[in-house]
Amino acid sequence: MQLRVHSLPAERLAAGKARSTRGLAVCRPVSVPRPGHSCCPAGRPQFESLRVAAAAAEAAPGAKAAPHWQQALDAIAAKKDGQVVIAQIAPAVRVAIAETMGLAPGEVTIGQLVTGLRQIGFDYVFDTLFGADLTIMEEGTELLHRLKAHLQNDPNKEEPLPMFTSCCPGWVAMVEKSNPELIPYLSTCKSPQMMLGAVIKNYFAQETGKAAADITNVSVMPCVRKQGEADREWFNSSGQGRDVDHAMTTAELGKIFVERGIKLNELPESEFDCLCGEGTGGAVLFGTTGGVMEAALRTVYEAVTCEPMGRIVFEEARGLDGLKEAKLTIKPGEKSPFKMFEGPNGDGITLSIAVANGLGSAKKLVKSLQDGSAKYDFIEVMACPGGCIGGGGQPRSADKQILAKRQAAMYALDERSTIRRSHENPLIQQLYKTFLGEANGHKAHELLHTHYVPGGVPDDK
Repeated sequence: MQLRVHSLPAERLAAGKARSTRGLAVCRPVSVPRPGHSCCPAGRPQFESLRVAAAAAEAAPGAKAAPHWQQALDAIAAKKDGQVVIAQIAPAVRVAIAETMGLAPGEVTIGQLVTGLRQIGFDYVFDTLFGADLTIMEEGTELLHRLKAHLQNDPNKEEPLPMFTSCCPGWVAMVEKSNPELIPYLSTCKSPQMMLGAVIKNYFAQETGKAAADITNVSVMPCVRKQGEADREWFNSSGQGRDVDHAMTTAELGKIFVERGIKLNELPESEFDCLCGEGTGGAVLFGTTGGVMEAALRTVYEAVTCEPMGRIVFEEARGLDGLKEAKLTIKPGEKSPFKMFEGPNGDGITLSIAVANGLGSAKKLVKSLQDGSAKYDFIEVMACPGGCIGGGGQPRSADKQILAKRQAAMYALDERSTIRRSHENPLIQQLYKTFLGEANGHKAHELLHTHYVPGGVPDDK
């Protein structure tokens, strides 16, 4: 059965114009206590050039608060008994952090990066891949819910198709500020950073007996807009402070390592902490354009067919082209809730997808949807060229092939992963079983979903 693929309805357009014309890493139990870490060996300058720059910026007339990286280091230095400072590492950071030290993409292992963060003084180190797997569970379920409603000819006007991904804050900001008529088309899922933040401040806090107010959560991100995302006032699921307290970039973290004299490539490897410390190959792909789409299709396909996708790699979503599009025919399994929609010939359900690489491509795609020349069911958009691997917080490079090299490193990490489908992550399964309940259920919506603001958030970076 061919899905009724979707452009944007005229009434939405009119309203819009009026308004805006390694696999599962082995992890260590969090219950194992670790001694505190010295923030800085005796006699060593504490990030002098970074601190001087930050102090100068803070002292300037009309200056805002200290930068996130400085606030994170201050939180480590001022930590009291019973308080913990956590770091979470985004997918794209692991392939680019080596470049801050003059090394090739991927030359520093994730285990060495974990060790380096602990040397800085973080008490726990979690992998944002866990949040990415969680995003796939929620976003995939949301997509299937919207598809089913449309196949039943009972679409919810607040949950229309096509559905756009929502993990890129640059894309979300464009929709809010320039195309607010598209807000209902955005997935309501938070980004992996914010999902993991909510899990840390609620589930981790509960499991360790800590108050959320005693947990400082610091994310290391490839994107400067992640700082503005973390600052949105409603991302306070515990009621005791932000879900992500501070967000520093890959480049900022690299400078800290360099100024402290920490040579990551010479460090021993160590493990992520458990509860929120494991991710799959699908989650790794979030770091590059097309990756969210590919990870989602791995899970959505199995949810409809009741069997694993025959091919784990979805080549149509890969590469660095500005716009990629494809159709995927899915044949529902006998026990699938979609079985009734496959048509009299049993030819399955055809899903039309698109991937926009960069805001320029996204604007062209939106225009084609508006004039009816293109129709899709599910669309991934990432604002930066190449996706998060090309984010504004990544190290600058004169190498014209750097995005291709970073992307190749991401694909290699996925390929080496023991588990490559988000729904097969055992810690994700445990989280739903013991804490969240059903995907897209009441508690999941409360903690893992969000809303958007027409016109945007004034202080959004």
